[in-house]
Amino acid sequence: MCAPPDSFPRNGVTVSGDEAGFVLLVEEKPICRLAITQVVGETVRLGRVRATSDLAEAAEILGERAPALLLVDLFSINYDFKGLRRLLAVAPQTPAVVIDDRVNPAFSQIAQDAGAHGYISKDFNLNQFKHALAAVYGGGSYFPARAPRRASRTGSGLSPRQMDVLKQMAVGRRNREIADLLGITPGTVKLHIHAILRLTGARNRTEAALLAGRFLAPTPDV
Repeated sequence: MCAPPDSFPRNGVTVSGDEAGFVLLVEEKPICRLAITQVVGETVRLGRVRATSDLAEAAEILGERAPALLLVDLFSINYDFKGLRRLLAVAPQTPAVVIDDRVNPAFSQIAQDAGAHGYISKDFNLNQFKHALAAVYGGGSYFPARAPRRASRTGSGLSPRQMDVLKQMAVGRRNREIADLLGITPGTVKLHIHAILRLTGARNRTEAALLAGRFLAPTPDV
């Protein structure tokens, strides 16, 4: 099943097919490159896939020539949404799809805000994955349905106090330290953390901290 390691180098560009309209794929895992390339070929039937795992290299390729479709795997770029935003800004008219390991409504929204035209997950069934790719390639968009957000909450769905707790989690503070800093009890901090995990879709405290550290803190340089 796995492609030979030298077929899809971790860095550098891999090319398959002819020189017609091409797909640019940002993905670090050889087996995922192989699988996604096959699905793309069956769905949009473009003859060429260029693959890299490096955002800077992807931006360089975009600057030289815009692809017919851009696919970016979040895990491969370490969930660097600032970098994703900068990449998409290089060729904003290029249909761009963000790929995640599983659906996370918060990540989907942030990807959309960054300029992506679609957000799909590797745990989609094959038909759903193909449908999403075809929709974006055809000029549309695809984002999983999500519940309407309350106007009183932030763009992530968190209350201002939950956002305060999340930002403290992002810098590694423990519950007691967060409680002392915010003037609340450790029990209240624990309740806020449970709510944060539920609202963001984070699987654990570490993933929630990544969420804050990457794209909930102020980003004046973006």
